Amino acid sequence: MTTLRTFGIGLIGTGIMGRRMAMALQQHARFHIAAVLDPDADASRRAALDFGPAASVDSLHALASHAGVDAVYIASPPAHHLAGVQAAVAARRPCLCEKPLAHTVADAQALRDAVVAAGLPFAVHFPFARGAASQRLQALVRGGDLGEVQQATLTLRFARWPRPWQEGASAWLAGPAQGGFTREVLSHFVFLAQRLFGPAQAHVVVLERQAGATETRLQATLAHAGTTLTIDAAVAGEVADHNRFDVVGSQGRAALVDWQRLDYQGQTSQRVDSTPATLDAFAALLEGRSDHGLATADEALAVVRTIEALLAG
Repeated sequence: MTTLRTFGIGLIGTGIMGRRMAMALQQHARFHIAAVLDPDADASRRAALDFGPAASVDSLHALASHAGVDAVYIASPPAHHLAGVQAAVAARRPCLCEKPLAHTVADAQALRDAVVAAGLPFAVHFPFARGAASQRLQALVRGGDLGEVQQATLTLRFARWPRPWQEGASAWLAGPAQGGFTREVLSHFVFLAQRLFGPAQAHVVVLERQAGATETRLQATLAHAGTTLTIDAAVAGEVADHNRFDVVGSQGRAALVDWQRLDYQGQTSQRVDSTPATLDAFAALLEGRSDHGLATADEALAVVRTIEALLAG
């Protein structure tokens, strides 16, 4: 019997997303946490104990070059992604980076260029890349089951922003430099729309926000070749987190509902966590396989360009 290689992961960022992914990595047969870095030294030490045996290190260089680290996972706020990737590249380590790729187009372009020049395995964590419901939606569109796509619509609603479970990260999620639902949530659906319909041109209808704060409403359209995605997003109502992505074709319609369920032909699928499939794909990426299906640096850069164009109004 062939024993599959396991990979030691260097974790950058021990906030909400970092800890969630660390738990999933520890539960996956192909991964373990080898080293941890957080600006809060106590948080690093706690995470190293929780996900140990792992080393708690004090710099990006120390994490990326640690002998036990085979690949780096970046879960720090977006403004710190570029530095994390640069450290991974300098140490010749593959990398999985959280979305959005960066909080500015300039940083995203620099990050993408560094990755391409290094020629190392690299991907961005957009769960829709490997989610069961989102992949089924892609198959319906590409296979012609819906006929010719006529239109797509996206509805996003939040009772407040940041959402209650994000309060630990509110220092940056509630600020206009890095945060807001457009970067944090809409970016997922912009990525999905790119995979379904190709590149897009953004047109903003309404963008509401107070000075020094994140947006509270965004109404916009993304013009793709052959179809248009209409976006209606707002911090409004009593639902903590509602999203629905509808695709209407000449022969039918389908919708991705609440992240992980597909509404099609009168049936709504069960929720399936995309994380195990994402980590299977990450292992495939680290093995050098080209069929991993994860988001590339070029795809993630295109998302940042669209998101920042929307926020520019």
